[in-house]
Amino acid sequence: MIYIVLPVYNEENNILLLLKEISLLMIDSTPHTDYEIVIVDDGSKDNSKVNINSFISSDAYNDNLKSTISFHYHQKNKGLAEALKTGILYCVEKGKERDIVITMDSDNTHTPGLIFSMLLLIYQGNDIVVASRYKPSSRIIGVPINKKFVSFIGSIIFRVLFPIKNVKDYTSGYRAYKLSLLKKYFKNNSNFISEPGFTCIVDILLKMRLSKENLIINEVPLILRYDKKEGASKMDIGVTTIQMLKLIFKRKFGIKN
Repeated sequence: MIYIVLPVYNEENNILLLLKEISLLMIDSTPHTDYEIVIVDDGSKDNSKVNINSFISSDAYNDNLKSTISFHYHQKNKGLAEALKTGILYCVEKGKERDIVITMDSDNTHTPGLIFSMLLLIYQGNDIVVASRYKPSSRIIGVPINKKFVSFIGSIIFRVLFPIKNVKDYTSGYRAYKLSLLKKYFKNNSNFISEPGFTCIVDILLKMRLSKENLIINEVPLILRYDKKEGASKMDIGVTTIQMLKLIFKRKFGIKN
C-alpha cells in the first residue's frame, strides 16, 4: 500500500485538480499497487472541504478500484506540523511494515508524476527519498526571488551544521518514507513531530540524523511549479526564519524536544 498524505489549508483552487491528477497517474503507472490518499483539512475556511467531498463522490474516484481516500478534519487551524502529524500517525497506526508514505503539498506545486521515481528508489533500498530543488535537472518555476534566496541560504546552513549524506534540500516536504521507519520513530517518541509550522519538515530529518539507524537517504530532482499554484502562500518568511533559527539552536546544543 502507498499512502499519500496531503495537508490542506484553504486550497479550494488547487486541491480538486491535484486529486484528479494523482488519481489518473496512479491508475496509469501503478497497475498492481493499491494506494490511499490521506487528506487532512487543517480547519480550512474556504471551499476546500466542499471540493474534496465533490471529488470523493465523483466518477473519477469511484471508478478507480485501487484508490481509497481517508478524510480527516481539524475544526480549527493547527498549522502544518499538526496536519502532517495527524496524517502520518494515521498511516503508522493503520499501515503495514512494507508500506510506503508519500508526503506532499496540496497547492499543486509538487508534480505527482515524481512519485514513481521516489517509489523506485525506495524499492531499490533507500529508507527516505527527498524531492530536491538542488539536484541536477531540478527546476524552480514561478517562485519569488526572496523565497528562492531564503531557501538556498537555509540549505547551505543546514548542510554545514547538520550534514546528512546525499541530502541538500532539508526544507522540501515532498518525500517518500518507508512506513516501517516511521513506525519505529513514533513508537520511541510519540511526539516525534514536535516543531511548529514549516520547521517540522527540517526537524524530521535532524532527529533521524541523530538516531542510531544506519539510514540510506537519497534525493530526486524536483520540478517546483509555483506557476500552477492559485492563491497566496501560507508561509510567513519572517516567522519561519525565526522558527528555523530557534531550531538550529536547539538541535546544535542537543535539546531533544
